[in-house]
Amino acid sequence: MKRPEGLVKLHGDASNRTYWRGRRPDGGTFVVMELPEGNQSVSEEITNLKERGAELPFVNIGRFLKNGGIPVPELLEDASRERRLILEDVGDLTLAKNLEGGSAGQILRWYRKAIDLKVQLEHLKPDRSCVAFRRSFDETLFNWEFDHFLEYGLEARGIHLQEADRKIFHQQTRFITFALTRLPQLFVHRDFQSRNLMIQGERLRLIDFQDALLGPCQYDLVSLLRDSYVVLEPKTVEALIEYYLAKKPPPDAAFFRKTFDWMTVQRKLKDAGRFVYIDRVKKNPGFLPFIPASLGYVHEALERQPELQPLNDLLKRHLPEFRS
Repeated sequence: MKRPEGLVKLHGDASNRTYWRGRRPDGGTFVVMELPEGNQSVSEEITNLKERGAELPFVNIGRFLKNGGIPVPELLEDASRERRLILEDVGDLTLAKNLEGGSAGQILRWYRKAIDLKVQLEHLKPDRSCVAFRRSFDETLFNWEFDHFLEYGLEARGIHLQEADRKIFHQQTRFITFALTRLPQLFVHRDFQSRNLMIQGERLRLIDFQDALLGPCQYDLVSLLRDSYVVLEPKTVEALIEYYLAKKPPPDAAFFRKTFDWMTVQRKLKDAGRFVYIDRVKKNPGFLPFIPASLGYVHEALERQPELQPLNDLLKRHLPEFRS
């Protein structure tokens, strides 16, 4: 299958996928997603799903979400064998772009819409035919992400831990992993943040869902409210956590907030390491400016959790972002 003529390449962030916009004879537009050579799975990380499905995760999960009433782009043509999908064009206006210079009221309104969408995802009826319900955040995956930070967020930046500090890092991160894997699991988008929420009129459209899996509800909430690309005011974050908890009251609100901080440490250390990886391995330095925000979230969370003081002290000794 030849790529349609007259396409304009779109910005694709850190993905291995390439996106193009085309125009139909009637003036409407569509998007072409091209998948990388020799890579059926768009996820670059490991999960506990061993079998390879008959269709791409994007196609499989997208159908499940659409059937569940989630506003995802429509799949117009499945040309997976040619490593290409033709999708509905949902535009270029991300939540992040829409809120540049926005008022506090506008920010709250749109983030409440995002939380409403997250809750809608959580209420989807489990379906084993959807690949997201056959893989999950387990200890292997959480620990891999912690070690990804160790490799790229520290060592690739010339920060080499002595054996004693390396032991502290592993003890503390394994403690967090143990705690997070004991939380209830439900549908998790895995990258539920301001660049993957598109705005059309007064509603949000969800993209980049191909890596969805089962995990704690805190994961997507951290992705949204501790976003490396949009740093919200503390009072706004607090108001939005309260908004979420009002919709899904937990048995223990204090414990929920503690696990929210533990998840912040896990997710944002992973992000910081990933941004360095994208620079060193993919030769894309565009994400390096977001490392300070990511590590700032980690520092704030660690300061609130005394059981993680050894990890906090270790990172203070080694990370310039913790000392600034």
